[in-house]
Amino acid sequence: MSDKPITFKKNVREGDPLILIDFLEKYSKLSKSILKKVLNNGGVWVRLFNKSKLTRNRRATHDLNLESIVEFYYDPKLTNMEIPQAIELTKFKDWGLWYKPTGLLSQGTEFGDHCSILRQIEKAKNKAWMVHRLDREASGLMLFAYNKNAAARFSELWQKHDVRKFYKVEVVGVIKTGGEINDSLDGKHAKTTYTILETTEYTSKLLVEIHTGRLHQIRRHFDMIGHPVLGDPKYGVGNKNSEGLRLMAYQLMFRDPFTQKEINFELPEKDLGVVF
Repeated sequence: MSDKPITFKKNVREGDPLILIDFLEKYSKLSKSILKKVLNNGGVWVRLFNKSKLTRNRRATHDLNLESIVEFYYDPKLTNMEIPQAIELTKFKDWGLWYKPTGLLSQGTEFGDHCSILRQIEKAKNKAWMVHRLDREASGLMLFAYNKNAAARFSELWQKHDVRKFYKVEVVGVIKTGGEINDSLDGKHAKTTYTILETTEYTSKLLVEIHTGRLHQIRRHFDMIGHPVLGDPKYGVGNKNSEGLRLMAYQLMFRDPFTQKEINFELPEKDLGVVF
């Protein structure tokens, strides 16, 4: 069997099987045991005739109708990969803080959501809403809402910049004093501040706060000033290593929109065995 990805998008026609897994078997030529994995992992999307939305479908026996649209995304490397597990750090009713390990996506792709922290939390809490993102290569704190009301309230906090976000970062080169980076990103204002935690002969460990939420803000800003983040696969020269991206979401500070209590949560690194 080929180890190459298989994808297709097909309309259900006269004579096609009208049971989803049978339809997939006909056009993918894969066994039903593999197809059930793909379905469970979220790699199958269906839009029924007269419906406007294409949605993930995990049910093998789902009934199709003529002119339904089926999209199929299978990558054997993703299907069989070992998935790192998120860790729940708080026990609140409406929301929670979780630890996302390196290698876990924030949310799924068309090939599935089994590699995402969002899917793991959905399974644990029945429902979950992602409030903010963290790069796959990064690790650290993420906040998730467990109902629509909480999702709306926390999304508003993020949109209003009422959340302080701190990261531990290790960069190439020695930085002697704390500072501020205000270089625009994608034509928009971006502000990053940092203090020194520790330096070695060749690197600096920093506590970084981002005051705006631009794409890859920390990684791009430190590359721009000549101190790229260690292990960054996309930005920087001479910063590759064997440990992976040295960027950890370490601390969140905000007012709980339900209790109005001030939350100041730092990642319990020693308890997790992930000391930066």
